[in-house]
Amino acid sequence: MPKFMLDRDLQLFRSLARELVDTVIENTCVLFKVNLKETKVNIYGESTNKTWHPGVQLYVLIDKDPETAVYEGFGSDNQQNINFKFDRLLCEERNAYPEIGDIIYFDNSYYEIDNTNEIQFVGGLPGENSERNWSIVCSTFMVSKATLNIEERIN
Repeated sequence: MPKFMLDRDLQLFRSLARELVDTVIENTCVLFKVNLKETKVNIYGESTNKTWHPGVQLYVLIDKDPETAVYEGFGSDNQQNINFKFDRLLCEERNAYPEIGDIIYFDNSYYEIDNTNEIQFVGGLPGENSERNWSIVCSTFMVSKATLNIEERIN
């Protein structure tokens, strides 16, 4: 542990951060994990038709890039990159750990995770204690719903 920070201080920070994200900011998204048992892959480990587990709703902080339109061939195509910041402990509680290749539904659009990062610099060196890693930051890009095999979420 750090020299001037106790376990109860960390618990206080965690509870304040969770309350802020869950009850004040209130951004939610739905995380869809790839169903590896049902997805058929080729000899290279690739699949053109993935199947997904039911979505899990999570609270999240968001950094959005502006949406852009790209004109190629048959008309315009919208593109956008978003960084989603998840509470690591909430993901563990709901058994929904975001990984590369998973899909996030947010603001009537779907985003595929292409990178994740858990490194935090709180009170010491990174990797020294996994309990200090409070968040999972996922870099994503917008994908078309037509390329996915995801059923609509039921409230």
